[in-house]
Amino acid sequence: MRVNKIFKVVIRALAIFVLAMPLFINFTASVKAQGSDNLDAVQETSGLADVSLPELIGKIINVFLSILGIVFLVLILYAGFLWMTAGGDGDKVDKAKKVMINATIGLVIVLSSYAISSFIINKLTGALSDSSSSSSSSSSVSVEALSGSLGSGGIKDHYPARNATDIARNTKIYITFKEAMDIESFIEGYDVNGTPEDTSDDTTASGLNTDNVLIYASEDGEDGAFASEDVSVSFTDDLKTFVFDPPLLGSASENVSYTVYLDDSIKNSDGEKILNSGGYEWSFEVGTETDTDPPTITSVTPAEDAEYDRNITVQITFSEAIDPTSATGTREEDSGFDNIQTYGEDGVPLAGEYEISNNYKTITFTSANPCGTNSCGDTIYCLPANEAIGVTAYAATVGDEPPQASSYPYDGIVDTAGNSLDGNDDGEAGDDYSWSFSTSGDINLDGPEITSITPNIKEEDVNLDQKIYITFDSVLMSSTVDSDNIVLEPDPEHELWYSLSEIDLNSDGEQAGDSDDVVATKVTINHGVFLESSDEEEGTQYMYSVTVGDGIKNEYQNCFAPGEGPTASGGSCGTSSSYPYCCNGTPSASECQFFE
Repeated sequence: MRVNKIFKVVIRALAIFVLAMPLFINFTASVKAQGSDNLDAVQETSGLADVSLPELIGKIINVFLSILGIVFLVLILYAGFLWMTAGGDGDKVDKAKKVMINATIGLVIVLSSYAISSFIINKLTGALSDSSSSSSSSSSVSVEALSGSLGSGGIKDHYPARNATDIARNTKIYITFKEAMDIESFIEGYDVNGTPEDTSDDTTASGLNTDNVLIYASEDGEDGAFASEDVSVSFTDDLKTFVFDPPLLGSASENVSYTVYLDDSIKNSDGEKILNSGGYEWSFEVGTETDTDPPTITSVTPAEDAEYDRNITVQITFSEAIDPTSATGTREEDSGFDNIQTYGEDGVPLAGEYEISNNYKTITFTSANPCGTNSCGDTIYCLPANEAIGVTAYAATVGDEPPQASSYPYDGIVDTAGNSLDGNDDGEAGDDYSWSFSTSGDINLDGPEITSITPNIKEEDVNLDQKIYITFDSVLMSSTVDSDNIVLEPDPEHELWYSLSEIDLNSDGEQAGDSDDVVATKVTINHGVFLESSDEEEGTQYMYSVTVGDGIKNEYQNCFAPGEGPTASGGSCGTSSSYPYCCNGTPSASECQFFE
């Protein structure tokens, strides 16, 4: 009887231990999630650094099961011995039967406990693994590797945009930086001959510098990148925008993802590196079609036949992204860029600068004639006073395969696929676009104000992919809407890309068409996915701030200062010359500081 009692105690203890394992596994997993550093230290000290706690417990169970097998065998042999030596004694036979039955029942109980426990453990560890994987996946989606140079870093914009889809197979790729760049970083064999910003005596070339720039089908990896001779590279006169013209991308039967990688060894014209460590990388998806639709003009300011104060800037917005080498440049008094011309009553093109912005859709012309200063002390430039002013955007000469322009360098406006401008919107490329307006003798010094923002001031539980919208009460000078003048900052600091786009609004607050008067501008901040704050009191709380700087200007070149904007309840911030900053809806004498 004593043997039976001992066996029952062992069986019960082992069954309880095995059945309790799921709770123990769950507890240890929870502890490890909250204090893995401490557990790692304990593991190192104990000499079990390579064995997880669940694995250790599993080994202990295996030892117990081995002992159980031995005990079961001994009991069966013992019962058999009793039976064989019973000599007809009924009590001994009954005892032998009980030992056999109890041993068998005990074995079944423990094995069943092990099976149940194993099933529950597998489910729990699987769930924990999935949770960990999901958390890791969420983190990797939120913080996109090699993305931070766009916005807060040295890159102002690029085309196609990050994660863009249905891009035409015959597209070019554009990258615009915040400062003049070293041409040799992008073009193999190019030599600036010691004068980085003077291209007049350069030893020219056009092949891609594949040491610094890689373009490849994402599934092929870097080993499948285009060779230097496959990609032709050009650039704008200010050395800020580089255009990459690869072979026909993708497939006629399926969408194909492409990746562009910029190495962090790329330098500006002063020989300084400007990208974050590791460089910059983005992907986009190419559709199955080529682009054979010529670009058109969707809106212009100033409006046709209207009168404006003479410090107005001229802006043209196109239906799609435009090749910056065809639409930007400096016009001198008697020479220079002439694919777009702004001229007075004498028909002579006015000197000034044509700049591209708004995801390569908007061109801004600013006169070179100084005529005053704005509230920030910046020089204002004016058109001729009391004159009729004309503007013409010229279409590039159409080649043998319309709507494709004939050749580079282009003698007019083309889109990302090289299609010439359709100025009269008749579906046929090769038409210029012209309009006129008049100027007064006055100078407008009224600055822009913000009328609405989304998300609201100190708003909580914002969707992680919520775009940020800022609406102004007047038309903005598009070339000033960039990541130097509108800044998105995370706290704690982490890699977060962002870019800016804008639309013109008519008097009804809707997107303006080509026949509407443009009266306001709505800016959109596109960005990487925000990080989610922890629900735990001591967990990480992620905050984001947006700062609109005084570099933002309206169409009359007046800066955003004082920084007038709405309060959280919709009223006016009430800034003044003494309190020129609006910080979370409250006027301030000093610049806003949201994070330490």
